[in-house]
This record gives sequence, structure tokens and C-alpha cells, in this order.
Amino acid sequence: MVSLFKKTAIGIIVIGMAGTANAAATSNMMGQFNVNGAFLGIDALSLQPRNDDLDFVTVFPNSSTGAVSTKAIPTDYDWGFNLFGGIKFGNHDDLTLDWMRLHTNDSSSIPNPTGSFSGVGESQPRWLFTDTWTNINAKVDFNLDDVSLVMGHIINFNNPWTIRYAGGLEYAQLDSDLLVQAGNLSIPDKVFGYDSPSDFKGIGPRVDGDAIYHLPYHFALFMNANAALLIGRRDIEFNSLQTNALKFICPSINFTTPHVVVPRLGLRLGASYSYAFGSAGGEGSATILDMEAGWQAETYINAIERVDSNAIDYIDRFNTQPNFIQPVTTKITSFSDQGLFFGVKLSTNW
Repeated sequence: MVSLFKKTAIGIIVIGMAGTANAAATSNMMGQFNVNGAFLGIDALSLQPRNDDLDFVTVFPNSSTGAVSTKAIPTDYDWGFNLFGGIKFGNHDDLTLDWMRLHTNDSSSIPNPTGSFSGVGESQPRWLFTDTWTNINAKVDFNLDDVSLVMGHIINFNNPWTIRYAGGLEYAQLDSDLLVQAGNLSIPDKVFGYDSPSDFKGIGPRVDGDAIYHLPYHFALFMNANAALLIGRRDIEFNSLQTNALKFICPSINFTTPHVVVPRLGLRLGASYSYAFGSAGGEGSATILDMEAGWQAETYINAIERVDSNAIDYIDRFNTQPNFIQPVTTKITSFSDQGLFFGVKLSTNW
């Protein structure tokens, strides 16, 4: 159901993680929320990162009845946060600064790739040749930091609806590091493999949109969407764990892809509850506590680039000829995350 909803949301391009697009408009206490003041809040995020380029080994069993299989690193939910704050001023306007952070790491391993079959068959760890490999380990890190600054405007319709729209700038840094290493039965004292970081940095325009449906007893339902167009560069590395092994020479590569354009899309759905302190709606100051929870998703399209699995070609593993590397080809994939959020926000007038 969640997957179907994500596909529908992406289809209408009203997607965006928008950590704070609802920051100035989730309360159903409409008269108190539209006065000048300040707000500050934080969300706890439980998100699962996703990427389509996490295969790390292909296994060829030593059996005529066995099937070739490819293993990928599974990703788990990790904790992150979304910190936001800003001011409300003028005629239902606001200025909102937002920082979203999600740093994750996941790993997987295969001690004996063909342990379920008689004898030891061959396998091909990513970026390595087909051989009798053992203790194949893989690890991937995703480090995402996203900062935005937008100016928004609230429109109050007749109860129960409130609409907010906003525009501004967004900066994102997405670093991903994929490590694959393995031992070899022919050379038991060596560990072979590669480390492949892909680092993207970009900045560009952003738009936001919110729809809030106010319920009785200070509850509200909200939908928050945004999109950004991030223009930047990707720095790519390909580092060998063995620079001069007995059977082959592993190359290392560093290069940059300039002028990269990464669209970012996402969606946030949730419910909120508001509680007012002080002289709500009167001459004195008032403070509003908002508690919110819901589900969110975002996608950074074509944000990650790594050396392709078939880029390395070893002519002769037994040192009868020089080794060489073919022209490097790369694979570009998207990064996404989805999961739950829980947050609190304090707003006050002046």
C-alpha cells in the first residue's frame, strides 16, 4: 500500500520531504497561528534508505543443480532528525530555515558462498574476477544533510481548510560509500576488494505546498509537498584495498562529474495536536505547543554514481602478461528514503 501511494505521489510531482513546510501552518487554532512571532521545532525520523546499486556478489555453485544468485546489501531503518525554526511576520507570511540529517550504515557478508553445495564453487565479488572467494563482506554508508530557506504565505479559507505555499533555496550533500572485500583460497593471507565513494553537493531553487484540514479539539490533518532542483557536482573515487597483490594489480581511480542536476521530490502526510499556553487570542503573548506524527518519503533522482561492476578487466591472473584496466564506465542511480516522523514545535507571538 505504501509502495502504491509513493508511485502515485511521484506521478503527480507533488513530492518532497519538506521537513518544515508545515512548520508555520499545522495548527487548527487559526486565529492564534496567523499572528507575528517565532517558532522552533524538531522531528525524530525513522527512515529506511534505498538505492538500486547495492549488489555485491554473484555466486556460481559447484553443482549442476544449483542456481546462480546475486546478493545485495539489505538496508534497515535508521534514526535521523529534522530541525527547523523561523519567524512569522506581515500579512500571514513566514521565513523558515530547515536542516534535515540522516546518516546510515548497513552491511552484509557471505562466509562461504557455496556452503550449501558439495565442494567449493566460484563466486564473483563486485569489481573482482570469478574465483574461489571466501569471507565476502560488503558495507554501504549514506550520509545526507539537507538545508533549506524558504519564504511562505498562508491563505485561510473557510473552516476547516488552510493552504500554504512557499519558495526559496535548498542545499544538499549526499555522500555514499560502498565497500566490497573478500579473501581468496589461493592466497589465504591477502584481502582483496574496492572502496567506492560517491559524493554529491548541490544547491538550487525549491517550492513548497501545504494543505491542512482542521478538526475539532485542536487536532488537524496535513499534507506537505515540495520539490527542488539541485545543481552541483559529484566527486567519485575507486580505491583498491590491495595495490600490489601477487596475482594482479588493482587500480585506483579518482574523477569528478561537474554540472550535475539532481531533482529532489518527496511527500509528507500526518496529523497534529495543538495546545495553547498564555492568553490565547488576547492582548498578551501566547505560546502554542504542536505535536505531530506521520509518514514521509523523498527521492534524489540520479544522485549516486559509481564505477560499474564490469569496468575492471584482468588479462592474466597468473602474471604471464601485464594487467590493465579498461576505459571506466559508471552506473548512475537514485537515492530515496521513507519512514515515520514524530515531532514537537513551539510557536509564540510578539
